[in-house]
Amino acid sequence: MKDKKKILNEIQIIYNNFQSKKYLETISKSKKLLRKLPNNEFLNNMIGLSYLNMGNIEDAKNLYLRISKSSPSIISYQNNYANVLKAQNKLDEAEKILEKILDRKPDYLSALNNLANLKKTIGKYEVAIKLFEKALKLEPKNSTILYNIALSYRSLRNFEKLKEYALKIIDIDPNFTLADRIISQIQDYRKDDINHYELMKKKLINNKINDDNKADLFFSLAKANEDMGNYEESFKLLKKANDLKKKQNTYNLNLDIQEFDQIKKIFLNIEKQSSEIKELDKRIIFICGMPRSGTTLVEQIVSAHSEVKALGETDQIQKIICNNFDINSLNIEDDTIYDKFKVFLNKNDEKYNIFTDKSLLNFKYIGFIKKFFPNSKIIVLKRDIENNLLSIYKNDLSSKNLGWTYDINQILEYYKLFNNYLELWSNTLYDPYFEVKYSDLVKNAPQVTKEIIAYCDLEWENNCLEYYNVNKSAIDTASVNQANKPIYTSSLSKFEKFKKFFNLEQKKTP
Repeated sequence: MKDKKKILNEIQIIYNNFQSKKYLETISKSKKLLRKLPNNEFLNNMIGLSYLNMGNIEDAKNLYLRISKSSPSIISYQNNYANVLKAQNKLDEAEKILEKILDRKPDYLSALNNLANLKKTIGKYEVAIKLFEKALKLEPKNSTILYNIALSYRSLRNFEKLKEYALKIIDIDPNFTLADRIISQIQDYRKDDINHYELMKKKLINNKINDDNKADLFFSLAKANEDMGNYEESFKLLKKANDLKKKQNTYNLNLDIQEFDQIKKIFLNIEKQSSEIKELDKRIIFICGMPRSGTTLVEQIVSAHSEVKALGETDQIQKIICNNFDINSLNIEDDTIYDKFKVFLNKNDEKYNIFTDKSLLNFKYIGFIKKFFPNSKIIVLKRDIENNLLSIYKNDLSSKNLGWTYDINQILEYYKLFNNYLELWSNTLYDPYFEVKYSDLVKNAPQVTKEIIAYCDLEWENNCLEYYNVNKSAIDTASVNQANKPIYTSSLSKFEKFKKFFNLEQKKTP
């Protein structure tokens, strides 16, 4: 009895470590306990999911292949192996496994949730919502499922439904502060019809909320104070939010600098030349730049055209290159990269031949894109550093690739790196990209929009100026609220309201 109690206590500690994102401790303690509990399903999954969350995809894959083979009847292993395949960008294989699980056990909640999230990944939001709703019938008060439905409605620009589901979450679990974040993105706090501002302030008094919850609330309250014109209080809250995020963050700018040096070495050894234009049956318009630089706006303009389908931020180029190749030995004549991308395109929508991909960090891979997709178009957004800095600092851009966004100095350093990439492509490629200055687009939308459409080799359509009325393509970013409106010029002067709090004069600006 005593041993059983001790084991249960160890299991609880392992689970707590996993929930706190202490993955190395989770793995270590799980392996140790497996000596007492061989082949334990919970412990094996704690190890596999920790590997997956750490980005150790191969370790996770090898583990799940091994334990699935020895225990083929344990569905959770197959379910989590599908997550590994999804992380490897093998979406077809992942989907087949999840569908087989659901054929065998239709009420398996985790597989329903994972399949719905996979559908979200490929832009099938209506299908995703139906799957999430099936899962919700099994667990009507599951905050994670409700949140995924709210996010899907956000992508579809159905803000009423978004708010409906987010408020349900807050009612069920007040500490699920991600629901507060998505409400704050669409709420105008000059007319707070749901008394959300006061509700969030009360939550901060709760000693039970963790740093992640506090950061969510600080970001949300900062946005509310900006809406109400309280800029000094807004900045104080932003600093608290970003400092908490930075404390948890393991981002290392040197790794990004090393990647730039590797890519630079590859292309400096190649004679400057234009890419051979091959006849590819799918054409991609890549839209990239710093976060919060206007990429969503440009994608909405271009994909308002009747011949164009918006993909949003797919990160497919980065995934294909990182998952399939060593960048040091990457054969830049390799045709399989286009083929792998085409599989993703056909899964998204076979009817279109022209797509926009607005994966922000594709500016790092412009040289490769020009080789692998020679008939593509590449648009790079440039925004003045001050307003770009503010917009990045105001938004929690949760992504392992964007860990630099929580630190003012690192944002400035990354902005330099961004410009270094553009200089590299200008020096090594002919006609590498079409640059769009955000300020030019905002000040003179008709002319710049026509220039963008002409560069994309598309016939002019007035829809491209009326994108906010006609374009219903999904938006899976925090920019969804802005992209639903006509172009407005107030974004050009927002930094002036915060300028004295940033003290940029004392920093080395690029």
